[in-house]
Amino acid sequence: MVLSTTVNSTVGHICICIPQYYHPQPIISQLISRYKLTVNIAAAVFAADTGEDGWFNLEIQGSSLQVEAALAYLQTMNVEIEQLNLKSLEGEVIEPPKLLCVNSDCSDCVKSIHQPPDNKQEVELHRTTNRAKFQICIPQNYRYSPVIAGLVSCYGLTVNIAGAFLDINTKNDGWFDLEISGRPQQIIFGLRYLKKLGLQIWL
Repeated sequence: MVLSTTVNSTVGHICICIPQYYHPQPIISQLISRYKLTVNIAAAVFAADTGEDGWFNLEIQGSSLQVEAALAYLQTMNVEIEQLNLKSLEGEVIEPPKLLCVNSDCSDCVKSIHQPPDNKQEVELHRTTNRAKFQICIPQNYRYSPVIAGLVSCYGLTVNIAGAFLDINTKNDGWFDLEISGRPQQIIFGLRYLKKLGLQIWL
């Protein structure tokens, strides 16, 4: 069930430029986990091997205090905010963008945390690592869905974006190079979540 928000809500778009030396930092993941924002990446251009800064066009939603704190965090990280277009919805009833993970999936993740994995690949991940690197394809029909926010909010993962290309002006698919970290069970269920959405994953 999605709860409506009625107090001092803020929605909008921000365009940020992340300096090259902060590329290993999960800055967008922090906006979601630490500041409780709903974040959808509407566009992105970032190639780690070029040494250039990366930029992201973000759709954000949260309380006014959450948004203010998140913007202050970006400033302390020397992240340049190139565009800022926010709208206060004080007193209006709004629904935050729906995360694609179903509540029952999250419950199953907790209830099944000690159950054995299904296949050899998941067994290896379960035993040996708390970090995974992979590339995912974001098709056009998921452009307005907070896919990465689901990994953070529903499965408690820390997500660093190591590379990305998502053009807001075309109908082409986009892609992200992701580095996710968490408990092995969280990583397993996070990957299952992406597969359940039908996203292509290259490990």
